[in-house]
Amino acid sequence: MPAVYHSPYPDLDIKSIDLVSYLFSNPFNTPLDRPLYVDAVSGKTYTYGDVIQRTRSLSNGLRQSIGVKPNDVVAFFSPNSIEYPIVCHALIGSRAIASPTSAALTALELNAQLKTSGARFIIVHSSLLETAQKAAKGTSVERIVLLDGQESFNGKPTCESMASTFAPTEFLTVDSAEADRQATFICFSSGTSGAAKGVITTHQNMTSNLQQWRSQMLESGHPSQRPTRSSAIGFLPFSHIYGLNLFVCQCLIWGTTVVVMPKFDLDLYLGYIQKYRPDELSIVPPIALMLVKDQRVSNYDLSSVRRIMSAAAPLTIELSSALEAKFKELWKTDVFCTQCWGLTETSPLATAIPNDHLEKRTTGVGCIVPNMEFRFVDPDSMKDAEVTADGSTQPAEIWCRGPNVVMGYYNNDEATKGSFHIDEDGKRWFRTGDIGTIDADGYISIHDRIKEMIKYKGLQVIPSELEGKLIDHPDVEDAAVVGKWVDERATELPVGFLVLSRQAKERDEKTVIDGINSWLNERVANHKRLRGGIFILAQIPKSPSGKILRREVKELLKSKAPKARL
Repeated sequence: MPAVYHSPYPDLDIKSIDLVSYLFSNPFNTPLDRPLYVDAVSGKTYTYGDVIQRTRSLSNGLRQSIGVKPNDVVAFFSPNSIEYPIVCHALIGSRAIASPTSAALTALELNAQLKTSGARFIIVHSSLLETAQKAAKGTSVERIVLLDGQESFNGKPTCESMASTFAPTEFLTVDSAEADRQATFICFSSGTSGAAKGVITTHQNMTSNLQQWRSQMLESGHPSQRPTRSSAIGFLPFSHIYGLNLFVCQCLIWGTTVVVMPKFDLDLYLGYIQKYRPDELSIVPPIALMLVKDQRVSNYDLSSVRRIMSAAAPLTIELSSALEAKFKELWKTDVFCTQCWGLTETSPLATAIPNDHLEKRTTGVGCIVPNMEFRFVDPDSMKDAEVTADGSTQPAEIWCRGPNVVMGYYNNDEATKGSFHIDEDGKRWFRTGDIGTIDADGYISIHDRIKEMIKYKGLQVIPSELEGKLIDHPDVEDAAVVGKWVDERATELPVGFLVLSRQAKERDEKTVIDGINSWLNERVANHKRLRGGIFILAQIPKSPSGKILRREVKELLKSKAPKARL
């Protein structure tokens, strides 16, 4: 029998229900006049009542004026805005499938995603119209619909106009028996080590994860231990599953006021925290790095913050501890920085630190959320990981299953087949591609992606471990580590890419690099040394969600531009 791990908390009575019915059920009695989405730049605000009315009106307009039909795939290409949640839920309330795409995409990248999703329509923010027009060529897109403004485009009203002028009508709902099969979103995986894939997220995937998130993150522990979530600053891309679940869905049902930033700017972000005083920040590791290292942070009052949640990319223990220390130093506040783990394929939350076990935050990414099952499997032998004397498993690939785990990839049977394993009992397991361990208490630590692990003479080197140590050096602003194959030595060599601090740039580069290298060598095992060299960059390539784009970093090894030093 395989070794299967569960949440230390009991399973929930997961409701099988369509997403819009669940989101607008108002379980917390949010007043209709409560501000729900606030444009950070203009101050324009939609109350909870506005969101209900505008979503129902837009759903009617999309069906009557644009011709959106059930099961149509509609791509959505826009930066964050207060219209974003309304468009998403209007599409789902029309029984269409929303396919959010990153506002950072080029025309070529967007074209590939449109071909993958087979989108019939694309809704576009005016600032991205030219890119969308180029991208739509040669795809199944029949019409481009403009998101913002009141003037019609190509003879059709904008979404903002339809939400203001069409009569609000009832949503088209999905029968509960179909909720586990009917898609709501096609979200694209980040594709940090390969081409992005369209992930099929169903109604039940989303509603299950909203209930799991609420149980583990918001309602666990004593009321005094829980974040109030009265306000939040939304800079994470709403097109990414992290921002989509948290700000577009979760904050709506929770009644949290979301201050929407169209793009990240540190000074503006700090100013919004000072003004709107959230008690919890939802961030990604690059922002944690800024909060620790940027001197501008001390110019603002962030004393309202009590909790910081990081996800979407690995956050090292060194960085999370430094962030807690920063708040203690500047504002004399006790802030707990926790890390969650999940993937687009888990909708996304799969593990988190409960409110009543914050002492476990330094061990990794928390425990399994209710209603999920995990296995830890050696990817080479396909056998369960061995358990050590202290009750922890050996590092192995995490497999998981549960109501929040998606069916597969849109129009990509090969990728779906390669990502799921059917065991001898007929159970279907998603192979996450992440290497991790679970301890005797059921708490999980993520080591790295299988594809990103470095093997030096057969010994395992974990890039994120080295990156965490490098970032801890005062001369280093940011870091990335990749492997470089060297034929002459018949092995991979770890290579470091560094962004130096402002003070370090003013000193002799060779002296600085030699100092960092010596400092690191004292702190790591012999096989983890950066034998492939150290490169200096102006910036580490990252995705909008904060993941290091390692394939782009490896491409830099082929160029002669960066200067390497050992």
